[in-house]
Amino acid sequence: MVKQHESTVGRLFLFEFIICTIVLLGFASCEFRKTSNSQAAEIYQQYILDPIPESVTNMEVDQADEIGGYRYTLRFSIDKADLSLLINSRPFERVWNVKYRNGFLEWGWDCDGPLGMSKRGQSLTVYIPEKSRPDWFRPELWDNPEAYVFYKAGDLVNIQAFDRDRKSDGRVKTDVLLYNEKEGEAYFIASSRR
Repeated sequence: MVKQHESTVGRLFLFEFIICTIVLLGFASCEFRKTSNSQAAEIYQQYILDPIPESVTNMEVDQADEIGGYRYTLRFSIDKADLSLLINSRPFERVWNVKYRNGFLEWGWDCDGPLGMSKRGQSLTVYIPEKSRPDWFRPELWDNPEAYVFYKAGDLVNIQAFDRDRKSDGRVKTDVLLYNEKEGEAYFIASSRR
């Protein structure tokens, strides 16, 4: 009877060890997600624009873990002429004073506050923990990028949604487009949460 008990305990220990190993490997792999070119194109078409403009090249995609929603971060090269296709694809609003700090992307909805500062600001969690962001995501190196946001909470869009979303218990969707004309590159963050 003792040997059978020891055998059962041994099997349970082995089973728990295997499960823990699988879980740890799963978490470790989250930081190093690689996306194939065809997957990147599918994500671009689904969350940004279909068809993909001809000038869009060098796509990089990262899918962050998000409970109850999704968050994709894309980086790609794009010509200024094709940028207007993205901007006009939904009711984006131009935003100002964009900063990336400690995993958060911050912006202001207007630029007419004192000293050019925004009176109404907002932020989006992009990479928490910060170490989970891919090496190619470096918006803090861009000096004053051209920036656009589409923000929807329930039925309210952009600044109207921002002013009232604290009362909304529906889905919140945020799309952020940053463009560096000098580099000919853009970042696009597509996020949705409950």
